[in-house]
Amino acid sequence: MDFKTATDILTQGPSVTLARIAERFGVQLATIARARIETENRRSPPPRWEPTLAEMAEDHACELEQRILALRRFAAELKNTS
Repeated sequence: MDFKTATDILTQGPSVTLARIAERFGVQLATIARARIETENRRSPPPRWEPTLAEMAEDHACELEQRILALRRFAAELKNTS
């Protein structure tokens, strides 16, 4: 898997953006954008991009799991009040 494909997968949901990825790496958004382009003008991806993007995906999954639990609690509360 290359950097562009990995960042495409990670940014499919609205919570993870290229700006958030840039922030995590401590670089400008333009740096991430240049690492994603498929021309001779592209930049190399940030060092250790693979484990960092995997960590971001895991963090995002945890956030989603927390939202799922909160929604289930809310649904149960609504069911009990009807």
